[in-house]
Amino acid sequence: MMEYVQRELPYVRSFVLRSVYGVLRQEGITFGEEEPGKIIAEWREDGTDVSLSITAEEKAFGTELTISLRRPCDGMSKQKVARSLQEMLDQIVRHLEHILMTEGTDDAKAK
Repeated sequence: MMEYVQRELPYVRSFVLRSVYGVLRQEGITFGEEEPGKIIAEWREDGTDVSLSITAEEKAFGTELTISLRRPCDGMSKQKVARSLQEMLDQIVRHLEHILMTEGTDDAKAK
C-alpha cells in the first residue's frame, strides 16, 4: 500500500500546476514531467531518497491534486512520510492561495 494524500481544489488545473512548480522551485527540489499533469519530484531528506509523483487531474468541480510516494522511503517512519506528504500538499495549497491573493485573478476559479 503506497502512501498518498489527495485534495480536491476548486481551481483550474493550470493554476494548480503552476503552484506545484512554484513550491518545488522554492524548495530546490529536482523535478520533471512524466506526462502532462504528472510531475516526478525527488530529493534527499535526512539521508533518505524521497521520490514523489504529483498529479493534477481535471474534474467537473475543479482539480484533484494527488501526491504519492513512488517507492518506499527506507529509514523514514510511516508517520514522517505521511507528514511530509501532507506538508507538501499544504504548502502547494498555501502557494496557490498566495498567487490568487496577489494577482486577484478570476481565471483560476473552476466554473
